[in-house]
Amino acid sequence: MEVSIIIVNWNSIDYLRECVASIYEHTHDIRVEIIVVDNASPAGDADLIERELRGIIFIRSRMNLGFAGANNLGFRHSSGKYVLFLNPDTKLTGPAVNVMLRHSRSL
Repeated sequence: MEVSIIIVNWNSIDYLRECVASIYEHTHDIRVEIIVVDNASPAGDADLIERELRGIIFIRSRMNLGFAGANNLGFRHSSGKYVLFLNPDTKLTGPAVNVMLRHSRSL
C-alpha cells in the first residue's frame, strides 16, 4: 500500500460522502486505502457509512476519542508507506494525493 488516507468523522456524513468521492475521482495509478474512523457520532452516521461507502476501511469507535485519538486509532490500522490525515470537509479538486506522493518520493 502506498498511501493511507485517514478521515475522522463526527456527524459529518454529507461532507464525508463528497470527500471520499473526490478522492476516488482525482486519485489515480497509486494504491490508496481510505480509513474512516467514526468518532461515536450520535446522529447515526456509522450505520450510513457502513451501508454507503464501499471500499473503505471503517472503524466504529464506541466513544469519542477526540480528533487526535481517532486519528491515532486509524493510523494503527493503516498499511501505507505514507499517511495523509484528511478532514471530512475536504474536497479534492485535482490530483493532490498524486502530487503529494510524487513530492514525498523525491525527498
